[in-house]
Amino acid sequence: MGEVKVLHCIHSLSWGGLEIYTVELIQKLAEKGLSQKVLCSAHSRVTEELKKSGVEVLPFPEKKLSKLKTARLIRNIIKEHGITHLHSHTRLDMWACALAKWNLPKIKHIYNLYMNATPKRDFVHKWLFSKVDALCSSSENILEDVKKNFPIAAEKLHLIRYGRKTENFKHDGLKRQELRDKYGARIEQIVFGTLCRIDPGKGVRELVQALEYLNDHELEKTQLWIVGDPTIIGKNPDGTPVFEGPSEELSRWIAERMENPRYKDHIVRIPFQKNYVSYIDALDVFALASYNETYSLSVLDAMMMAKPVIGTNAGGTPEQVGLHHERGVLAEPKDAESLSQAFRHYLQRPEDIQIQGHKAQEWSLSKHNWPVTQEAFLSLYKSI
Repeated sequence: MGEVKVLHCIHSLSWGGLEIYTVELIQKLAEKGLSQKVLCSAHSRVTEELKKSGVEVLPFPEKKLSKLKTARLIRNIIKEHGITHLHSHTRLDMWACALAKWNLPKIKHIYNLYMNATPKRDFVHKWLFSKVDALCSSSENILEDVKKNFPIAAEKLHLIRYGRKTENFKHDGLKRQELRDKYGARIEQIVFGTLCRIDPGKGVRELVQALEYLNDHELEKTQLWIVGDPTIIGKNPDGTPVFEGPSEELSRWIAERMENPRYKDHIVRIPFQKNYVSYIDALDVFALASYNETYSLSVLDAMMMAKPVIGTNAGGTPEQVGLHHERGVLAEPKDAESLSQAFRHYLQRPEDIQIQGHKAQEWSLSKHNWPVTQEAFLSLYKSI
């Protein structure tokens, strides 16, 4: 094969973990000299961030396009720019790329699956997945679900772990203590914390409710930090954010709970932090109580800072924490009492914070670094 020329398709207008990671992946592949272009909406943060880094963007003026219109646009780009590989990053983009491959067998299609693999074995999906030449995921569990639930050959599945900028995850003792002092964490307290959207599906309500199951002595040794904002769905004319209804209600509920004298000094709300690593560093134990997290980047980031993780026994989190609790403790999803037992584990066995944290750091750094991820994708493009 001659030169590889990749067209990434990322249709999303959102700016969350999926979009942030996709942008970083494209930027990292650009550093390796890969010839690539990106099809995305001119209205998206994805376009804005890629332009800043000098990646060639082909923005369409609409906020959203139908699958058929996107497919026609992709076919035109293939012809105009000599594209050899399509790389889709959302379900909508996978559909559009599959349609664009019609009668173009030489064009190869890579699909990054960031979500769970629910059953899709109908006739339409059999045709769609016949137009996917490689399906990639960071999670072994997801790929096992794909084998059971998607009509795609096992040899097309590839485990490529998320890359992370490992150089960013450095301990700073002075900054850690500064933040703990700022939020009133006492020396004898264990600081548990989560970094996520204030969204019902992230299990934030259950994390707060877990404190109800701790006795007074246990609660005295506990502080819970919640770092993040409600889900934003738009902006008002004055530029202030418009929050999703259930997220805004949950945020108000937490604020009310913080006024309860029993919990007032044990729950800390912190807005979303762009430079979040120091906030992870200030924690003792990271918690993510999502109902069904696919494969969490925030969990990886916490592990890189040598934090053990309280996660839920669902999705890809058990794979990250370890089936035998090597790198943290698993609780049941949607179960505040189960989460309280995870809190209690570290209150009763504080030595596990360092033991499991060290194992978490060792595992995350060795398996989730950009040099390995870059080489895996470059090799995949060439091999197919």
